[in-house]
Amino acid sequence: MAPILEVRNITKRFPGVLANDRVSFSLEQGEILAFLGENGAGKSTLMNILYGLYRQDEGEIEVRGQPVVIDEPNDAIALGIGMVHQHFQLVPVFTVAENIVMGTEPSRFSFSWRTMGIGAGLSALLFFVGGLFSLENIGQALLAAVAGGAAVAVIYGLGLLLAYLARRLSFWPYFGIVGVASAALLVALDLGLGGVNRVALYIFLALLFAGVTYPILRVIGTALDRRVASRRIQALSAQYGLAVDPEALIADMPVGIQQRVEIIKTLYREAEILILDEPTAVLTPQETEELFEIMHGLTGQGKSIIFITHKLKEVMAVADRIVVLRDGRVTGQTSPSETSEEELAEMMVGREVALVVDKGPASPGEVVLEVTGLRALDQRMHETVRGVDLFVRAGEVLGVAGVQGNGQTELVEVLSGLRSASAGHVRILGTDVTNASPRQVTELGVAHIPEDRQEDGLVMAFPIADNLMLNTYYEPPFSRGPEIQFGTLYSYAERLVKEFDVRTPSVYLPVQNLSGGNQQKVIVAREFSRPIKLLIAAQPTRGLDVGSIEYIHRRLIEKRDEGTAVLLVSVELDEIMALSDRIAVMYEGRIVGTADADKVTREELGLLMAGSGIEAKPAAPALEMVEKEGRSVG
Repeated sequence: MAPILEVRNITKRFPGVLANDRVSFSLEQGEILAFLGENGAGKSTLMNILYGLYRQDEGEIEVRGQPVVIDEPNDAIALGIGMVHQHFQLVPVFTVAENIVMGTEPSRFSFSWRTMGIGAGLSALLFFVGGLFSLENIGQALLAAVAGGAAVAVIYGLGLLLAYLARRLSFWPYFGIVGVASAALLVALDLGLGGVNRVALYIFLALLFAGVTYPILRVIGTALDRRVASRRIQALSAQYGLAVDPEALIADMPVGIQQRVEIIKTLYREAEILILDEPTAVLTPQETEELFEIMHGLTGQGKSIIFITHKLKEVMAVADRIVVLRDGRVTGQTSPSETSEEELAEMMVGREVALVVDKGPASPGEVVLEVTGLRALDQRMHETVRGVDLFVRAGEVLGVAGVQGNGQTELVEVLSGLRSASAGHVRILGTDVTNASPRQVTELGVAHIPEDRQEDGLVMAFPIADNLMLNTYYEPPFSRGPEIQFGTLYSYAERLVKEFDVRTPSVYLPVQNLSGGNQQKVIVAREFSRPIKLLIAAQPTRGLDVGSIEYIHRRLIEKRDEGTAVLLVSVELDEIMALSDRIAVMYEGRIVGTADADKVTREELGLLMAGSGIEAKPAAPALEMVEKEGRSVG
């Protein structure tokens, strides 16, 4: 039997970049095919071609043995290809059903008995109202109102009643018939009262009204079809083991359930091939296991899955076959039974990679960062940091674990001066820096690797050299009075690029032209190249390949061993457990437990991250509220 999807010699070029170089692979029905590769290896480009966001320059795609052309996502959807993006495409204030229906047939306006009936009924009302105001004087209007108003009210009311009954009985033709009959009867009544001239005016007004109400009819059509959509969603949920409530609001759901909604959305559109792009990026370990069960359930019913991830353990756990890309080319195809994590990493990077950083015991010193009773609001004025207490000592890594969206982002922004606290205190080496500016925090010896490197860490249009000096350009030797010493600046930048292995042909290149891993290295080089007492690292390896992750991890431990206090905030539990000396779990804006990293299990942390067992303290044997040095931890 032919593969459900076959890709042959796909080539895609961008100016100065060969993104895909004669890539070929096949996908069998009922198979999970994993794609691995460094940042910039061409995985996303290839998937965007399959989903119609890009068009290949060369190569062929066959679906179910037939050559196809995919020019846009609608073409992919029509061929049964669906994509679940890493960042969910959901509207929080809408229900599950509304999100799934959006963009599908219930929201499309078409001529039907239903819409004709609605339009005709509304137009009938307009006929009467327009007729009143087209009469020559108020007296005639009143007489017409008395003579025809009662009849109009009865006819239109009867029309609405029958329309309601038709809706309840799901028999829409009656609605159309009633609407047309109402309009015809009103026109006949008016002919008897006044003549032919007004009828032409009524028709003109009706056409105008129909044009204005076209968008309204679309919304009405969507609302009226939602019951049908809900029944179908419930059927899909039961069929594939994806339990969701169609009427629940997205905003009230945990991320794991939101992901189910995204998967159901592709199934609702009758996808046979599902592309999952980094699907576990924001999931707890328990939610990840549930996702894997769902994936196996889907393939058991004949669906085929392309699984994109940077996590080698996940590939080994769930994939049937593995395709590895490097520099736009396929460097290997294998299966979990034929390889190992170490071999996969080497295949991806082209060299041996240390998957676990070599870390000795910590030697904690004085308290560098102390946070007490900290509270903060997000952009919507919701309190997302709710009385946080923590401290970090010199020469240790405190890892803050938690599912994304539990206040970690706002916490880091307050500590780095990017957001104001509504209550509480932040002290660095005994100095109160609550609501200090970013420059004030920086000048106290604080380095910050931001969560969003492109938004908060770099000026994307600036050259690499300029980005390397954002914190120090105004200090000697880079500045002499108001004058910047460009020669000194660029020579220093070239040294940092070499020292931190930033892959670039020139320090004059705009930083936006670098891969994500090299952009992160620019930030690390800038923050680590000056004396620091405290390092705040927020999601430092997000979206990075295994080689870049190895580099960042090694640098973090080097800073710890130099005596720097490190606050590591990450949704990657493996990262937290590998690098941290102590671990704090953040849930719904609070620190709900702390533990020494070598005394807690992955399962215990995962339960706290999901909010389980919080009411019963201690939540797990190794996770408890402790007192050290007279300061509350958690």
